[in-house]
Amino acid sequence: MLRRKEILKTSGTKRSLDGGPITPNTQPLWDQYKDARETLLEEEVLGTEENVIEVLPAFDGSRKTKKKKKRSKDDDVVKKWADSDDEHAADFDIVDPSWAGKFDDDKSEDSDEETLKAHSHNIIAESLSLPYSSLDFKRVTDGNKEEPCKASLRSVEFHPTATVLLTGGPDNTVRLFAVDGSKNRKIHSVFFDRTPVFCTHFSRGGSEIIIGSKHKSFYVYDMEGDNGVTFRPKLKGLEVSTMSEFVVSPDNRFIAFLGSYGYVHLFSQQSKELIDSVKMNGEVNSVSFSKDGRFMYTFGSEGHVYVWDMNTRDCCHHFSDEGCINGSSVTVSPDDKYLVCGSSSGIVSIYDRETAMLSRTPKPLQYIKNLTTRCSGVLFNNQSEILAIRSKDIEKAVRLVHFPSMTVLPNFPEQFDNDMKLLMCMDFSPSSGYLALGNNKGRCLLYRLHHYKKY
Repeated sequence: MLRRKEILKTSGTKRSLDGGPITPNTQPLWDQYKDARETLLEEEVLGTEENVIEVLPAFDGSRKTKKKKKRSKDDDVVKKWADSDDEHAADFDIVDPSWAGKFDDDKSEDSDEETLKAHSHNIIAESLSLPYSSLDFKRVTDGNKEEPCKASLRSVEFHPTATVLLTGGPDNTVRLFAVDGSKNRKIHSVFFDRTPVFCTHFSRGGSEIIIGSKHKSFYVYDMEGDNGVTFRPKLKGLEVSTMSEFVVSPDNRFIAFLGSYGYVHLFSQQSKELIDSVKMNGEVNSVSFSKDGRFMYTFGSEGHVYVWDMNTRDCCHHFSDEGCINGSSVTVSPDDKYLVCGSSSGIVSIYDRETAMLSRTPKPLQYIKNLTTRCSGVLFNNQSEILAIRSKDIEKAVRLVHFPSMTVLPNFPEQFDNDMKLLMCMDFSPSSGYLALGNNKGRCLLYRLHHYKKY
């Protein structure tokens, strides 16, 4: 038995290759794999077992609080753990562009006049020719992120002389935002009782807002004067079912409301009184003014474009859009070189304006066939270099056409930009620095066009 117990005691002992017993290592695992450099660094920072108490900071119990001593440039000490090969990334410089207005938090949100003065800027900037191969752009913060529309966004427009964005929708509210591309702070909002907002435009150089709805009347919001919101009641005998669609002339003379049976009702921007009504054949679906406000173009259900002299308010010319059965949208470039017609089939025709004014059946310069559903809107930027076309019937149905090459820019919209949804409205900022797209989810998507250096 004694022999057996001795065998059991010695059998569990581990031995080395030479037969001697192995002494167990009592050091912790993290200490067993330290190199000399790591041990030296630890002793310099934390101290050794002999002087660990000495390196601790002295504690003065009589002082409860200790003020932080301000460090000078001479006090900068290189950290012991800082390696010589660490990366030193440059700090990001926040640049305030010259076209971006400043938002003052101390100002009252109700003071619209102060806000517009604070966000004023110089427009319109000249630009070098836009490359036709691709568009340099970036998606930025939504224009109405602070307060999106609670229904589909039906109207969006940039202020003509300030970095301000106007939005409106069926939630009965008109909102103003200060556009800077990052925060886009809300400036002001106005609620209209039982009045879903279908169309809004700045008037009289941006000092007023015209609000159209499903009713046979409209509202005027005076931002700089003392009138506030005024109601313009319906007129008896006016051939109009709603006053939900209208266009404001750039020369601050007319407000053109689209009526029934081909009528276009012209109101004065100054007095808001009815001046005259003009009539075209068929139903009128779209109205556009020339840059100087001298001519008005109407396009309708019979596929004919009517040109009106606004001094005499007579039809001076009309022509048919080749191949069009039902016209849906029309616009003219700010430089008066091009006239663009969109149809219910989605085909967009581009005409030379001077040639179209001399013929009843002009030939288009180019067809744009990228839309497969009804063309809901066409719009030039102020430099006449980009034509935006859209359709609200299917998602992401928007294209940008380069001028004068009249080719579609291939990289817009982005393939994975899934926030567009159904696009209900769009607008360019005065110097084309931004493109705003309003969708059926109440969001105003904002895109920064880097080719244009100003707002």
